[in-house]
Amino acid sequence: MRTAVGFTAVLALLALFQLALAFGAPWGRFAWGGRHPDSLPLPLRIASVFSVLVYGFIALLALDRAGAIELFPAGFSRVGIWVVFAYLALGVAMNAISRSKPERYVMTPVALVLAVLALLIALSPAPERAFAGMVLDNGSGPVYCMTVMESYPPQCGHDSPAVLGWDWNAVDHQQSQSVRWGEYGFKGVRGRGTITLEGAAVPLR
Repeated sequence: MRTAVGFTAVLALLALFQLALAFGAPWGRFAWGGRHPDSLPLPLRIASVFSVLVYGFIALLALDRAGAIELFPAGFSRVGIWVVFAYLALGVAMNAISRSKPERYVMTPVALVLAVLALLIALSPAPERAFAGMVLDNGSGPVYCMTVMESYPPQCGHDSPAVLGWDWNAVDHQQSQSVRWGEYGFKGVRGRGTITLEGAAVPLR
């Protein structure tokens, strides 16, 4: 989590820098190959604005992968952070061969720090997430109900992930014929169509 926060903080500083360039700050020698040492021409200012949007997306992706927010599917953020690492590693090389000395000496270390932090985030274990809601088993195995259909016994929507490691004998629950269900709070690791239970589930009522 701290790695992702640090990564986001560095991205925020870069976003402010690019925003300043977009508004005409005379720091062009530090960016875009240093071809325009002072204020950037309009096309590159527009590119700086686009960079701010890219940094924002990357920050959200990193925070999602670290478990600070839940915005993207787990598989998307897991693969996406590796794409980000590759993108930042390429940025290290591009800054290192820049013809502009200020860009080489200032931006190369910044890009390197970001690439290392992205690698650490990508290598970190999948984060635990907190879940609260209905777990139901109609005989096909327990699932976490993302949507609940009003019926008796209740039914879950088709988008409900399977809960791995669930033990009905360990929790109080309701049962009607072959259907068992209850509302619980628990922690788990989200996978592709699954949630792996971590620890004990606690009935919500």
